[in-house]
Amino acid sequence: MLKKIKVTQLCKGMYINDLNCGWLDHPFTLNRFKVDNETAIRRIIAAGVKVVEIDTEKGDDVFIEELKTQQVPFENVLSAALSKKITAQQELGRARVAYAEAGQFITEMMANVKMGQHVELEKVTPVINKMSVSILRNPNALLGLSRIRLMDKYTFEHSVGFSVLMMVFAKSMGLSLTVIKQVGMGGLLHDIGKTLTPSHILNKPGKLTEQEFVVMKKHVVGSRIILEKSQGFSKIAMEIVAQHHEKFDGKGYPLGLKGEQISLYGQMAAIVDVYDALTADRCYHKGSEPSEVLRLMLKWRGSHFNPELVNKFIQSVGIYPVGSLVLLSNDYLAKVVEIDGNMLKPQVELILNSKKRCYVPRKIINLSDHPDIKILTIESHAKWNVQQ
Repeated sequence: MLKKIKVTQLCKGMYINDLNCGWLDHPFTLNRFKVDNETAIRRIIAAGVKVVEIDTEKGDDVFIEELKTQQVPFENVLSAALSKKITAQQELGRARVAYAEAGQFITEMMANVKMGQHVELEKVTPVINKMSVSILRNPNALLGLSRIRLMDKYTFEHSVGFSVLMMVFAKSMGLSLTVIKQVGMGGLLHDIGKTLTPSHILNKPGKLTEQEFVVMKKHVVGSRIILEKSQGFSKIAMEIVAQHHEKFDGKGYPLGLKGEQISLYGQMAAIVDVYDALTADRCYHKGSEPSEVLRLMLKWRGSHFNPELVNKFIQSVGIYPVGSLVLLSNDYLAKVVEIDGNMLKPQVELILNSKKRCYVPRKIINLSDHPDIKILTIESHAKWNVQQ
């Protein structure tokens, strides 16, 4: 059966019958193909495709439950989210919709702010509501999606990834739903001031000069001013916007705040900003593996970051973050798909036999149920030519 769906409803396993655009307008060699990975979905969205036609006889059907959330009161959606535990795989469809809508929102919002418009709270709230509900159902789905980046979309995707990490961080610390939503909002809008940064500096494919860096640093004050001109944004959101580049030792900017002069949420944001920035691919450098970045952040405890909060952040994302590629002691290469208690024993999806260099039928196993299988190392996706 042929069915037209929004591009934000696309899931891995669906068969695209028609991309609804000319073949020169998309990056694929064919108009008809099965969606095998998340990167393909992100490329379709990046190409500006809004609607696609799928064939449900050749691939999976659309997951339609998320379409109901706009017609149901938020409190009812929240109650349903907390009523039962679901896996990251079960949450993935809804998480992708939330992630894609957040990306579309921040892209359009930055364009509007460049034209002199204000940020409207009522337009941000539904986006944050949808992400917060997904995180309450299972944070691992959105965490996994936030690992997949397009280099030319860094500013927008960093904002969404920052927001996701802030909400997951807040949830893991046992903070209230109200706070989770407010840190998500601050995270999504923390770089809105970059709309005032000259494009030749913002998109420079290399290290900034000292003068250029002075200009770049002004985006923090710019973000604060933009939101102050708007109405209704919480103190928490404003603290994230104003303090995400402050350092625990007082060597950050724009105010050089030190220690407890920086709010709790500003201290959290400083950790999240560095982690997300260093793990992302940029046009001028390859992002580092999460495990490598976490080791660096442990070294920076007490200087860049609050030591206690660094430890709590690592607990929230895991020693082996969702999306990491790991080599197991049974010679299988696997991807981390779920962290559900034991950080040393996550759930993983088997991908290939590293000895034979051959792919295996994909299967999810919980390493907690296999005491004889251990994670030996975290591997590079590029080394094994495995897509995220």
